[in-house]
Amino acid sequence: MQPTDLSKQWIFKNFIHLVSQQEMRDSKFAFRMREEMQNFEKEFGEKSNLTLSDIHLIACIGDFSPINVTSISEKTGLTKGSITRISKKLLKLELVKRQQINDNKKEVYYSLTPKGQKVHLIHNRIHHEIEERFMKFLDKYTDEQLNFARNLMQDLTEWDY
Repeated sequence: MQPTDLSKQWIFKNFIHLVSQQEMRDSKFAFRMREEMQNFEKEFGEKSNLTLSDIHLIACIGDFSPINVTSISEKTGLTKGSITRISKKLLKLELVKRQQINDNKKEVYYSLTPKGQKVHLIHNRIHHEIEERFMKFLDKYTDEQLNFARNLMQDLTEWDY
């Protein structure tokens, strides 16, 4: 077998490994978020039982408020039905609020309540910590290596297996 073929096999094997590791990393993120949410629940005196989808919906609303269901769907990849279901839960927990803008009764926009803003801040802080660690990890690579990695990552996101 040619060295190029061996390299390709090694890259493929590690790509599969990276994809499977993502589940573990998602679990770690969820664990960290749960720890933070326990403190949040103590502060507000109620259980929220938020899922990662719930938290990422809060993050999207916090980043783009006021925002409608269609825009949330485009930004998160969640279906409109999922957004409606999750938003009902978040409304009940008083983490988001609904409003209509410009007297359009069909168009509903969401924004965060002060409680929702607190969850948004927790989420952003954890993401920022992860990003800082990732940037430090990348410090060991040259500009040329980073450009190659950027191109590879772009190609991988566009590739459909």
